[in-house]
Amino acid sequence: MSGWRWGIWLLCLVGLGCAAAKTPGVGLLEKAVATNDAGYQYYRQGKWDLAEEKFTQALTLNRLIDRQDGIAANLNNLGALAQEQGDLPRAQKCFDQALEILRPLGDPAGICETLNNLGSLYQAQGRLEAAAKAYSEAMVYARQMPPGPLLSLTLTHQGDIARARGDFISALDLYNQALRLDEARKDRQGQAVRRERLGRTYLALQNYSAAGVYLHEALRTFRVCEDTGGIVDALDSLTRLSLALGDRAAARDYGERLLKIYQARGQDKEAAKLQKLLKKGNGAKG
Repeated sequence: MSGWRWGIWLLCLVGLGCAAAKTPGVGLLEKAVATNDAGYQYYRQGKWDLAEEKFTQALTLNRLIDRQDGIAANLNNLGALAQEQGDLPRAQKCFDQALEILRPLGDPAGICETLNNLGSLYQAQGRLEAAAKAYSEAMVYARQMPPGPLLSLTLTHQGDIARARGDFISALDLYNQALRLDEARKDRQGQAVRRERLGRTYLALQNYSAAGVYLHEALRTFRVCEDTGGIVDALDSLTRLSLALGDRAAARDYGERLLKIYQARGQDKEAAKLQKLLKKGNGAKG
């Protein structure tokens, strides 16, 4: 999937379903939590092979102790990884299995997370109505909990639907609602996600000045957080902004930096699409 993907922030919250208090003698539980967290960090860094290894190990550990919510969390993480790598059928299978586990448990956080993941998968497939339905159901569960990251995530995904439909005013409103929640919680990474989305929307509205401000702020924060996926999104958006402005030098700079990340992550299809975009942009201005 390209940096211009639906901007899906799919990762399960660190430790989701595995955050129980430590119990003396329960070594497998502690190992499952630590292993899942290690996978999460590898995912953020774009080290997908290592992330998959850790998520799979955590899944095995949780299955050994029959920890159902932990199993669902690991499946969500594996699904997120599969989607990032373009394996949509595998992602669908993981998310479906996670939701099947979580619904009987009545876990609003887990169900909300999984529905957001399914919605982003549907959106990546171009199934906007199915995605919107999943996000609407996710919002029901998000509202059952105190305002937090899952509410921000769901508002953002609903903003993505509005933007995909060309309703940029609604998209801006939804992204700003999420941003205010992030600011209240002093969530720097969340703020960067929302600002990247706002920048992308202003780019679509051809408000290039506002787009540039939001995108540069987002990129700076993603770098500090060492969030590879966020850096990819911001660089992709800045490449497109530069092309829209006719600044071929800047577009080439951002594009080449993004290309190196794609190559490091083994995303050959995304790299080829980016090279085609840069060539097309240069040709259009030439």
